[in-house]
Amino acid sequence: MNIDTIKSKIIKLAEEHHSINDGHFEEIKSAELLESQAQDLIIDYCVNRNYLINGFPTLKEQMGEEYDEDYFTMERYQLYLDRLSLEKEDVAELTCCYVSSFWPDQFESKDEFMENIRHQINSSNFYDVDL
Repeated sequence: MNIDTIKSKIIKLAEEHHSINDGHFEEIKSAELLESQAQDLIIDYCVNRNYLINGFPTLKEQMGEEYDEDYFTMERYQLYLDRLSLEKEDVAELTCCYVSSFWPDQFESKDEFMENIRHQINSSNFYDVDL
């Protein structure tokens, strides 16, 4: 899939996300599922281009028992996307699209968004995982 197709899918998922009423357990789960689907689109894009950070995720998946399924958490994938966003302009474009579509008031600009990612990665207490 190309970037424009992925961005279009992310925007559609975000529109559906915005139509969910907060409060009930089922609605919260639906919102989380939409967020996860959008992130999965970006992760799949990165994996298909063989974008790796210290062998994560594909080389570590191939190592089998050394890294079990508990290793491959959403937090670790988020760190993967954040680090790639700083290295790859195409990933930065996709992650910015994701955040600005799902939470349009969170950042005023892409530069502010990228600075936030840099801060999170450089902070010693934001991520409880490494790659």
